Amino acid sequence: MNVKTINTEKNEYFSLLKEWCDRLRSLQVTQFKETELYGGIMCPSCGRIHGRCADAIYPMMFMADVTKEDKYITCAKRLFTWSNNMLRKEGSYYNDTNSDWKGITVFFVIQLGETLLHHSSLLDKDIEKLWTDRLMINADYLMEHIEKLSGNINYPVTCAYAMAVAGKISGNYSYYEKGKELAYKALGYFTEEWLLFGEGKAEGGFSPKMCRPVDIGYNVEESLPALLSYGIMMEDQRVKEAAVKALKSHLEFMLPDGGWDNSWGTRNNKWTYWGSRTSDGCQPGYGLLSDLYPEFGEAVKRNTRLMRECTHDGLLYGGPMYDSAGEPACVHHTFCHAKALAALMDQGWSEETMDTGKVKLPSELRQGVLYYPSVHVHLIGKGPWRGTISDYDVEYSEEGHGTGGALTLLWHESLGPVFTGTMGRYYLVEPNNMQFPRNSNTFCLTPRLEYVEDEILYRNINDKLAKVESEIQDGIIIVTAKGKMVDYRQQGDYIYEMKYSFSEECFVVETEAEKDSILYLPLIARSTDRADAGSDEKSVTVFREQKGKLQLQSDELLTIEEERLFHPVGGLEAILCYIQLKAGQSVKVECRYFNE
Repeated sequence: MNVKTINTEKNEYFSLLKEWCDRLRSLQVTQFKETELYGGIMCPSCGRIHGRCADAIYPMMFMADVTKEDKYITCAKRLFTWSNNMLRKEGSYYNDTNSDWKGITVFFVIQLGETLLHHSSLLDKDIEKLWTDRLMINADYLMEHIEKLSGNINYPVTCAYAMAVAGKISGNYSYYEKGKELAYKALGYFTEEWLLFGEGKAEGGFSPKMCRPVDIGYNVEESLPALLSYGIMMEDQRVKEAAVKALKSHLEFMLPDGGWDNSWGTRNNKWTYWGSRTSDGCQPGYGLLSDLYPEFGEAVKRNTRLMRECTHDGLLYGGPMYDSAGEPACVHHTFCHAKALAALMDQGWSEETMDTGKVKLPSELRQGVLYYPSVHVHLIGKGPWRGTISDYDVEYSEEGHGTGGALTLLWHESLGPVFTGTMGRYYLVEPNNMQFPRNSNTFCLTPRLEYVEDEILYRNINDKLAKVESEIQDGIIIVTAKGKMVDYRQQGDYIYEMKYSFSEECFVVETEAEKDSILYLPLIARSTDRADAGSDEKSVTVFREQKGKLQLQSDELLTIEEERLFHPVGGLEAILCYIQLKAGQSVKVECRYFNE
């Protein structure tokens, strides 16, 4: 794309990118001259310089090319110099000053390569040579080591594109050969439903339920955009067609508001609602072929609009309610997704507004049940309701996501998320890449049954052996989960049943268990949303500003806690509602929307 053709006054993508880049510039360290600090970007949330902050070189150079302002070039040069702190003698980069993970070299090569491909004219010859030499050192390291790093599937897949970029810049055919080898290996990592697997380990490639390790966030924000970019750059029709099929399949998991339903994925611990932590964004993948597939362009618009709504004070927050919960933003989201917006516009994206609604997303059209056997996930659509129910048994981290027939997402067309799934126990699986809340209780938000015995927690959402069935009765979609309430080691004997019903008018959950237990229903609501307990002590009504109200009505005593919850996974706040159940007692809870 000729950056001169961008209408900087009307292009909302450019406007958002500029806001991000300007805020990142304001956080660049210049007052301390020590090489370990100078030029890095300070994170106000984590109180440190993230090792990957030099990925902002690319969006800064894009911004310099469009605005003709040298301040962005200066920022990019400082970032390149600071990146020496992460460079190792063998040509790799470390993820952070306290992390020896080297796979991240892939993303440095891609962003530096795209900078040189699109914006090298802004550099004098000495700097251009310095950056090009660095790129070749890094690319050579990847040539020899990428398959020895034992990372998740996103690394070899994205490395295919990194090799193509390195070959394009250098003319070295060996990079092309390596890229093709990696890309064609990736073609063997798709399920029958065209979900990319490999984000985590499953013994023998399959779990006991014959599931594959799949993560929606990483797939749509890193792996699939890179695979499609490789196919287009190398004019490889086979790879391109596979990437398109996969992008179409994954698009089923985009919600109508532009959020990604990774409420059940292997790396749920990094779910941000609009995507995932430390990945780049879905924009390049879905933007590349939006002229052929209008729903792809609509996905770009919806997701970018959502990120716009999650941006405050120039930084992209890790979910819709971080700001209202008083939790700060990690800069990682901003510099990673700034790359995606820069790539989107460099690749020729011509939309100048984020006007949505002309094209429908698959989730908007869904009416019925869509089942994915490879991950044991049911996607439900009925009237204004969208639901996700999972008995997925692949575990990336201990208690890393809800299973057992868990309702990992309930979404309403007027309200957005109503219930959502989080880690069963929140802890920093990746300490450098996750936030620990400063002001909030990380109480699990997944609706569930649980009890405590001898200080051990037993839950239905831990049961990897649970069985889930769906049916339609008189137009009502019914999904039933049966299993045992178990601890994280899968120990426990008491049987439970959860039944979810979806109709045009309401969503209903019915449950019972063999053991005295608690039914937790953390109801998504901002701290600014008013919540009124019913006089019958069996209901609660939440008033969503300008969106209407939502009511939970139980046939048993419903307790509501005053303190608002917040969970980093998904980045959402909630009101804690729960019901005490006796062994063998059944309970029914209705969830209704009122447009008032």
